Amino acid sequence: MASGSEPPEPPLPEASAAPLPAGLIRRYRRLFAFYDRDGDGLHTLQADFEPVAALIAQRWRGRTTPFPDLLQLLLATYRHENGRRDQNHDGQVDQAEFVASHGRVFAAFLADPAAARSFVARSAGGFFDVLDIDSDGQLDLDDLVAFAAAYGHPTTGIAANLERMLAGLGLPPGRLPRDAFLTLVEQYWFDPSPEVPGRHLFDGVGLAEPGPEQPLTTNSVS
Repeated sequence: MASGSEPPEPPLPEASAAPLPAGLIRRYRRLFAFYDRDGDGLHTLQADFEPVAALIAQRWRGRTTPFPDLLQLLLATYRHENGRRDQNHDGQVDQAEFVASHGRVFAAFLADPAAARSFVARSAGGFFDVLDIDSDGQLDLDDLVAFAAAYGHPTTGIAANLERMLAGLGLPPGRLPRDAFLTLVEQYWFDPSPEVPGRHLFDGVGLAEPGPEQPLTTNSVS
């Protein structure tokens, strides 16, 4: 799974927002719903991201974390990402602001794909390290389940979805290697093709599929 909570990295070069393909808009709306932990249609630090940061950091209790003071790093990153997307500076991000922020990222990818891939490798790769609790360079089902559960989502579909994505990449079942994770993240963010395995990155967690103009909803667990 990808996240908007990657360890801070130098941003991509500034670029004017590019027109977004309809397929990517739907994915960004799905990602917005995934991050909307309390299901209120807004992203806020207190309701959506601070509880997630605490749960992710708690998994490392008794272990040496890949980053010093992991909880504060996650909180700072969530704060940075939500602030970057908060266009009207009201302390919260709605779905339109969230999608618009990805328009600028998509434009940067079109302008310089190599730089964008380098950014993904650093930022999403850093978050991979946060999820990889045994630091073996692969995510197993428990890592992915813990991430989805931190956002309050049902997790019973994650195993089947993982196998589908791995099969689509021509990889053996069971575990998601770092390079494959980065490929899925890049596909989800930037490749509008309906055929790429990365389009399934946030399937299997109870996200309802809306019509073109309907908001995404989640079937959250308590």
